[in-house]
Amino acid sequence: MKCPFCGYTESKVIDSRPTDENERIRRRRECIQCSKRFTTYETIEDVPIIVIKKDRSREVFDRNKILKGMLRACEKRKVTVADLDAKIDE
Repeated sequence: MKCPFCGYTESKVIDSRPTDENERIRRRRECIQCSKRFTTYETIEDVPIIVIKKDRSREVFDRNKILKGMLRACEKRKVTVADLDAKIDE
């Protein structure tokens, strides 16, 4: 993080706390060079999980698609949806 006072690129975090219903993080920082303190607000990025298929195409992870495949594979067994649902969460 660049210091707004001297432009130095290194700082240390003194305090961190969530704000706005955990959508952002407020960080209190201190510049290593000039020792002045400043505040930054950082947003949390929600990066989707991407699945790379055999043909090298990319697709967004779909939990329901995994569950349907597991149900189909276990059709002739005594397995409940709740059991499979718990296995996906592991």
